[in-house]
Amino acid sequence: MHAFDYLAQNETRELPVLVVAIGPDDFLRRESIQHALKLGGLEPMSVTRFDGEDAQWRDVHDELSTQSLFDQGGPKAAYVRKADSFVSKNREALERWIEQSELGTTLLLDMQTLPSNQRLYKLAQSKGFLVGTAESKGAAFPAWIARWGAARHSVQLTVAQASLVADRVGYVCGMVDCELAKLGLFCDARGKVSDARVDELVGGWRTQTVWNISSAIAEGKIAEAIDGVDKLIMAGQTAVGIAAQLSWSLRRYGVAAAWIDQQKRYGVQGVTLFDALSRAGFRFEHALEEKRLKTIRWDRAKDLLNWLVELEKELKGNHSQEDLARLALEKFIFRFR
Repeated sequence: MHAFDYLAQNETRELPVLVVAIGPDDFLRRESIQHALKLGGLEPMSVTRFDGEDAQWRDVHDELSTQSLFDQGGPKAAYVRKADSFVSKNREALERWIEQSELGTTLLLDMQTLPSNQRLYKLAQSKGFLVGTAESKGAAFPAWIARWGAARHSVQLTVAQASLVADRVGYVCGMVDCELAKLGLFCDARGKVSDARVDELVGGWRTQTVWNISSAIAEGKIAEAIDGVDKLIMAGQTAVGIAAQLSWSLRRYGVAAAWIDQQKRYGVQGVTLFDALSRAGFRFEHALEEKRLKTIRWDRAKDLLNWLVELEKELKGNHSQEDLARLALEKFIFRFR
């Protein structure tokens, strides 16, 4: 089953012994795993995750076979991310475990490739299920964009708008998700967004440039960020439009910092940056994002949400003219020096 179809399912079902998400799109693989857990009645954040590059079979096996005092007899699950090398190193042990396991214990794998002639593939078909993420041709991709925008970001795109997003961004579903999140900031009460706004906010190299600016800000490369803003404005982008896109990206660091601060105030133990970044919306490259959050510095990260509110007020108030809007945006960027 393709991920586009699987992610549209809402029927709860007991998790099988094995769930494998395979294919080239990292975002769709991870979303499919999260969706499987939700349909199976498990909170995704409660499931132990392993990095496939470093995971040891004994640790994964222990997680699957050992009942915690806090499990209350519920189903056990373990998730191995980017599991290709993990599977290669532990294929025989995995196959034996799958054959011997019963319902109530689930191993979830996301992999780039799993040839259909391998025994593990056949076991997944018989004792579990597979979700594919291969590039989908024709109308299926824009149709998924429209569905995903409505379901995840409350954006009601027309067929033409969804096709524009597909053409400009390409089959990079994580990037598509980010574009839809940005559009969600500009839709009306019915979820509609104008063609002009879609055309302004969604754009190939412009989108990539905004991501580069956001990364440069988070890494303290202020001159590089200002240069990126200049290039976008020279290409016809407005400072207000750039600020809106940057705000969505940068606010996640503020959300992560605020969540950790809240947990500490409540005396919660074992809080990790991984948990905070995941809750804030970072789905990939957690090690890199942890490094960026540390570069931003904790004191600034905790103030970031307030800074963004101040910037928005300026852009809607006495800095609404383009030259003043640019000044307000650059002043905001310089706060990260």
